[in-house]
Amino acid sequence: MRCGARVAFFGVVFGLLGCGDGTPARTDLPYELYCNIGNADCQRAIYDSLASLLDAEGFDRPRLRTISVAQHEQEVRDGLDLSDLTGEDAATRGLRLMGFIPEAAGSLTETQAEYWITQVAAYYQRGSHAITVVDRDYEEVNAQTLLAHELTHAIQHSQFDLGTVGAGANTEDGVLGVRGVIEGDAMHSSFAWTYSKLGYLPEEIDWDAILEERKAGARDSAGDATVALIDSASSFPYAYGFDYMEAIARRLGLDGRAAAFGSPPSTTIEHMFGYGEMLPSFDFPQVAHPAPIFGHAIETEDRFGAWYVYGFLRRRGMSDSAAWDAALGWLGDELAIYESDTSLVAVWRVRFDDASTAGVLADEVNDDLRDVAWSAVLHEDDAFVFAAESEETLLAWADQPLDSPAAVLASKGARRAGGVSAGNCTQSIGFSIPNPPPLLH
Repeated sequence: MRCGARVAFFGVVFGLLGCGDGTPARTDLPYELYCNIGNADCQRAIYDSLASLLDAEGFDRPRLRTISVAQHEQEVRDGLDLSDLTGEDAATRGLRLMGFIPEAAGSLTETQAEYWITQVAAYYQRGSHAITVVDRDYEEVNAQTLLAHELTHAIQHSQFDLGTVGAGANTEDGVLGVRGVIEGDAMHSSFAWTYSKLGYLPEEIDWDAILEERKAGARDSAGDATVALIDSASSFPYAYGFDYMEAIARRLGLDGRAAAFGSPPSTTIEHMFGYGEMLPSFDFPQVAHPAPIFGHAIETEDRFGAWYVYGFLRRRGMSDSAAWDAALGWLGDELAIYESDTSLVAVWRVRFDDASTAGVLADEVNDDLRDVAWSAVLHEDDAFVFAAESEETLLAWADQPLDSPAAVLASKGARRAGGVSAGNCTQSIGFSIPNPPPLLH
């Protein structure tokens, strides 16, 4: 059932989701799964039921508003700094060279904004304790589960303080590791809540089937060169974080959930291995290049993690299984973008558990015929990927020694990017809950 009622809400008229198109309400569903989510009674009923499920009674309910697609786009664009859209900044140029954002992209900021405009269905804002739903004409049950997802974020913030949960995440890899807990829990909690309202017991549901479908979708997106790699990374927490938090819920219940928020994963590879699996001993490189060329300063640096290694290899044409096996050999990485008055180069140093796996990444770069000045060099268990704006710059950097630091290092005034993929406490338009769910036999 699709609904588009116009209802007065918080003193403003919005196009809301609910039962307003003349279709009779489904009386065989519980109220929480067919009510108009723009209605305060509906919001209260869903919130109270979800809070009871998560042992979170007594917290204030968030405010909620619904806006049109056009309003949503305008709000995003109004929040942009036009100076960030030129595409001349070092981060945009370097990430474009490395293939993390499309060559046709105007800027990193524009890529992030377009994701928010075209892909986000709803989001929760911590500072204002408010939820915004973008009215995209969601189907019954999906609409209510969507609201439950965002209400879970509000409950998370009340229970655990999401600012504290993510305080230590200052890299893209680290942000995705934390978001795996935040979004993974919202996915599992909202699905579990809906299925309980539909009358299913948790032990009846074939969670593996649900999770495998979502993980396959995330892997397909990672391998799709028409999608920005940073956009495909935005879908990672909703698949692999979902898998991680479902395993915790099944094994440890609410105590395990609280422990995950108290000490979330700091890397994507922890989600890729799965909860409870033996992890490698990480060995993060301290610098992207031990001997940067004099006169070049680091403009930005970041750790991107094993999921980016996987997507990078898929986009070079490697099979899913081969790229996955190589990515699981990741021990750490560092990407830095260096700039001088006349040139720019991005250096991605990726460390693996052995030299042969590092060689896999290097070979894929050197065999790639993409029209960009780039090359890869091996040193012990590290693969160094160089991408430059000219062949002259590329050759100069690729010839630098990798076995000892230079006497003069580049300026360390660069900021840690702290995450470049868009989305936090959001749900995407691709969201849909399998109804009925696959069941165990």
